[in-house]
Amino acid sequence: MIRFEYKTIKIEPKGFWGTKLDEAKIDEILNELGSQGWELVSMQDLELGGNSWSFHYTFKREL
Repeated sequence: MIRFEYKTIKIEPKGFWGTKLDEAKIDEILNELGSQGWELVSMQDLELGGNSWSFHYTFKREL
């Protein structure tokens, strides 16, 4: 039986209005987790009033 473990991380936009994303930093985080064997399985944009206030990335890897 294959078993998995899961990890969820939250990345929040920066800037005064919370509208700036640092794509290079996001890539760095995702690549680091990928090198540790984590596979991205979903990403959720948590939006409130038309503005994104955080992004949740969920990963899994085999135990």
